[in-house]
Amino acid sequence: MSYRYTGFKKGRPQIRWMIEPQLETSGVQMRARRVNQAYTEDYQKLYRLDRGHLFPNGHAANKDIAESTFTLTNVVPQYKSFNGGSWNRMENDVRELMDSDCAKNRPAYVLTGAVPNQEHYLNQKVNIPTHMWNAFCCYNKTKSTWVSRAHWAANKDESEDKKKKIPEKTLKELLQFLEEKYNSVVTLFNKCLYN
Repeated sequence: MSYRYTGFKKGRPQIRWMIEPQLETSGVQMRARRVNQAYTEDYQKLYRLDRGHLFPNGHAANKDIAESTFTLTNVVPQYKSFNGGSWNRMENDVRELMDSDCAKNRPAYVLTGAVPNQEHYLNQKVNIPTHMWNAFCCYNKTKSTWVSRAHWAANKDESEDKKKKIPEKTLKELLQFLEEKYNSVVTLFNKCLYN
Protein backbone atom coordinates (compact mmCIF):
# COMPACT_ATOMS: atom_id res chain seq x y z
CA MET A 1 0.00 0.00 0.00
CA SER A 2 1.30 3.46 -0.79
CA TYR A 3 -0.11 6.80 0.26
CA ARG A 4 0.81 10.43 0.83
CA TYR A 5 0.77 11.69 4.40
CA THR A 6 -0.37 15.31 4.63
CA GLY A 7 -1.42 15.47 8.28
CA PHE A 8 -4.07 13.83 10.40
CA LYS A 9 -7.46 14.42 11.92
CA LYS A 10 -8.11 12.92 15.36
CA GLY A 11 -10.90 10.43 15.84
CA ARG A 12 -11.89 7.09 14.39
CA PRO A 13 -14.83 7.05 11.98
CA GLN A 14 -17.83 4.97 12.96
CA ILE A 15 -18.35 3.30 9.61
CA ARG A 16 -18.99 -0.20 8.31
CA TRP A 17 -16.26 -2.04 6.49
CA MET A 18 -16.64 -1.65 2.73
CA ILE A 19 -15.70 -3.76 -0.28
CA GLU A 20 -14.47 -2.63 -3.70
CA PRO A 21 -17.41 -3.55 -5.99
CA GLN A 22 -15.33 -2.89 -9.13
CA LEU A 23 -13.15 -5.89 -8.24
CA GLU A 24 -16.03 -8.33 -8.60
CA THR A 25 -17.59 -9.51 -11.83
CA SER A 26 -20.80 -7.80 -12.93
CA GLY A 27 -24.11 -9.07 -14.25
CA VAL A 28 -25.30 -12.59 -13.57
CA GLN A 29 -22.01 -13.68 -12.01
CA MET A 30 -22.24 -10.98 -9.34
CA ARG A 31 -24.24 -13.49 -7.29
CA ALA A 32 -21.03 -15.53 -7.00
CA ARG A 33 -19.28 -12.80 -5.04
CA ARG A 34 -16.29 -13.22 -2.79
CA VAL A 35 -13.96 -14.16 -5.60
CA ASN A 36 -11.45 -11.32 -5.78
CA GLN A 37 -11.40 -9.84 -2.28
CA ALA A 38 -12.15 -10.53 1.36
CA TYR A 39 -15.62 -9.88 2.75
CA THR A 40 -16.87 -8.96 6.21
CA GLU A 41 -17.86 -12.59 6.80
CA ASP A 42 -14.24 -13.62 6.37
CA TYR A 43 -13.34 -11.58 9.46
CA GLN A 44 -16.25 -12.66 11.68
CA LYS A 45 -15.77 -14.68 14.85
CA LEU A 46 -12.16 -13.68 15.21
CA TYR A 47 -10.63 -14.66 18.48
CA ARG A 48 -7.06 -13.42 18.35
CA LEU A 49 -7.02 -11.68 14.96
CA ASP A 50 -8.09 -8.21 13.89
CA ARG A 51 -8.45 -6.18 10.70
CA GLY A 52 -5.11 -4.39 10.54
CA HIS A 53 -4.98 -1.27 8.35
CA LEU A 54 -2.25 -0.84 5.76
CA PHE A 55 -3.11 2.87 5.37
CA PRO A 56 -4.11 3.61 8.97
CA ASN A 57 -7.06 5.93 9.56
CA GLY A 58 -4.79 7.67 12.10
CA HIS A 59 -2.75 8.97 9.15
CA ALA A 60 -5.77 10.48 7.37
CA ALA A 61 -5.94 14.26 6.95
CA ASN A 62 -9.73 14.54 7.04
CA LYS A 63 -12.96 12.60 7.65
CA ASP A 64 -13.44 11.54 4.01
CA ILE A 65 -9.92 10.10 3.76
CA ALA A 66 -10.29 8.40 7.16
CA GLU A 67 -13.54 6.75 6.03
CA SER A 68 -11.92 5.61 2.78
CA THR A 69 -9.42 3.54 4.80
CA PHE A 70 -12.23 1.23 5.94
CA THR A 71 -12.15 -1.04 2.89
CA LEU A 72 -11.33 -4.71 3.22
CA THR A 73 -8.72 -4.29 0.48
CA ASN A 74 -6.83 -1.97 2.89
CA VAL A 75 -6.49 -4.52 5.69
CA VAL A 76 -4.75 -7.78 6.48
CA PRO A 77 -5.30 -10.11 9.43
CA GLN A 78 -3.09 -9.02 12.31
CA TYR A 79 -2.95 -10.43 15.80
CA LYS A 80 -5.02 -8.14 18.02
CA SER A 81 -2.25 -7.66 20.57
CA PHE A 82 0.18 -6.78 17.75
CA ASN A 83 -2.21 -4.46 15.88
CA GLY A 84 -3.24 -2.65 19.06
CA GLY A 85 0.23 -2.90 20.60
CA SER A 86 3.64 -2.42 19.01
CA TRP A 87 2.29 -1.83 15.47
CA ASN A 88 -0.08 0.88 16.71
CA ARG A 89 2.68 2.54 18.73
CA MET A 90 4.93 2.48 15.66
CA GLU A 91 2.22 4.08 13.48
CA ASN A 92 1.80 6.86 16.05
CA ASP A 93 5.58 7.38 16.33
CA VAL A 94 5.90 7.54 12.54
CA ARG A 95 3.07 10.09 12.37
CA GLU A 96 4.86 12.26 14.96
CA LEU A 97 8.15 11.93 13.05
CA MET A 98 6.48 12.93 9.79
CA ASP A 99 4.79 15.88 11.50
CA SER A 100 8.11 17.11 12.94
CA ASP A 101 10.63 16.18 10.22
CA CYS A 102 8.72 16.73 7.00
CA ALA A 103 8.15 20.13 5.45
CA LYS A 104 4.57 21.31 5.96
CA ASN A 105 4.17 22.22 2.29
CA ARG A 106 5.42 18.84 1.03
CA PRO A 107 3.87 15.46 1.81
CA ALA A 108 5.58 12.40 3.19
CA TYR A 109 5.33 9.26 1.11
CA VAL A 110 4.52 6.06 2.96
CA LEU A 111 4.72 2.39 1.97
CA THR A 112 3.23 -0.39 4.08
CA GLY A 113 3.28 -4.06 3.28
CA ALA A 114 2.80 -7.59 4.50
CA VAL A 115 4.97 -10.66 3.99
CA PRO A 116 2.65 -13.51 2.93
CA ASN A 117 2.51 -16.67 4.98
CA GLN A 118 2.75 -19.93 3.05
CA GLU A 119 0.68 -21.89 5.57
CA HIS A 120 -1.79 -19.79 7.57
CA TYR A 121 -5.06 -18.46 6.22
CA LEU A 122 -8.08 -16.89 7.86
CA ASN A 123 -11.13 -19.00 6.99
CA GLN A 124 -9.04 -20.82 4.35
CA LYS A 125 -9.09 -17.67 2.20
CA VAL A 126 -7.33 -14.59 3.59
CA ASN A 127 -3.58 -14.87 4.08
CA ILE A 128 -2.33 -14.12 7.61
CA PRO A 129 1.05 -12.44 6.99
CA THR A 130 4.19 -13.47 8.86
CA HIS A 131 5.50 -9.89 9.05
CA MET A 132 4.36 -6.30 8.55
CA TRP A 133 6.64 -3.52 7.31
CA ASN A 134 6.43 0.25 6.93
CA ALA A 135 8.66 2.99 5.49
CA PHE A 136 8.34 6.71 4.83
CA CYS A 137 10.32 9.30 2.90
CA CYS A 138 9.99 13.08 2.88
CA TYR A 139 11.96 16.24 2.29
CA ASN A 140 13.01 18.23 5.36
CA LYS A 141 13.14 21.84 4.21
CA THR A 142 14.92 23.08 7.36
CA LYS A 143 17.76 20.56 7.02
CA SER A 144 17.66 20.64 3.18
CA THR A 145 17.75 16.85 3.04
CA TRP A 146 15.56 13.80 2.49
CA VAL A 147 14.46 11.97 5.64
CA SER A 148 13.33 8.35 5.94
CA ARG A 149 12.63 5.64 8.48
CA ALA A 150 11.68 1.99 8.22
CA HIS A 151 10.13 -0.56 10.57
CA TRP A 152 9.13 -4.20 10.43
CA ALA A 153 8.02 -6.83 12.88
CA ALA A 154 6.61 -10.33 13.10
CA ASN A 155 2.81 -10.47 13.06
CA LYS A 156 2.38 -12.50 16.23
CA ASP A 157 0.62 -12.55 19.57
CA GLU A 158 2.18 -9.96 21.90
CA SER A 159 -0.12 -10.46 24.89
CA GLU A 160 2.89 -11.53 26.98
CA ASP A 161 4.92 -8.43 26.00
CA LYS A 162 2.50 -5.49 26.08
CA LYS A 163 5.26 -2.86 26.04
CA LYS A 164 7.13 -4.21 23.02
CA LYS A 165 8.56 -1.54 20.73
CA ILE A 166 9.38 -2.02 17.05
CA PRO A 167 12.93 -0.76 16.45
CA GLU A 168 13.58 2.03 13.97
CA LYS A 169 15.61 0.91 10.93
CA THR A 170 17.06 2.41 7.76
CA LEU A 171 15.70 1.92 4.26
CA LYS A 172 18.79 -0.10 3.36
CA GLU A 173 18.09 -2.49 6.25
CA LEU A 174 14.46 -2.80 5.14
CA LEU A 175 15.55 -3.56 1.57
CA GLN A 176 17.81 -6.36 2.81
CA PHE A 177 14.96 -7.79 4.91
CA LEU A 178 12.45 -7.62 2.02
CA GLU A 179 14.85 -9.08 -0.53
CA GLU A 180 15.44 -12.01 1.81
CA LYS A 181 11.71 -12.52 2.48
CA TYR A 182 10.51 -12.02 -1.12
CA ASN A 183 13.60 -13.64 -2.73
CA SER A 184 13.62 -10.79 -5.23
CA VAL A 185 15.19 -7.39 -5.85
CA VAL A 186 13.18 -4.61 -4.20
CA THR A 187 13.31 -0.85 -4.84
CA LEU A 188 11.99 1.76 -2.41
CA PHE A 189 12.33 5.55 -2.40
CA ASN A 190 15.49 6.11 -4.43
CA LYS A 191 15.76 9.76 -3.35
CA CYS A 192 15.79 8.82 0.33
CA LEU A 193 17.95 5.78 -0.14
CA TYR A 194 20.76 7.51 -1.97
CA ASN A 195 20.71 10.97 -0.33
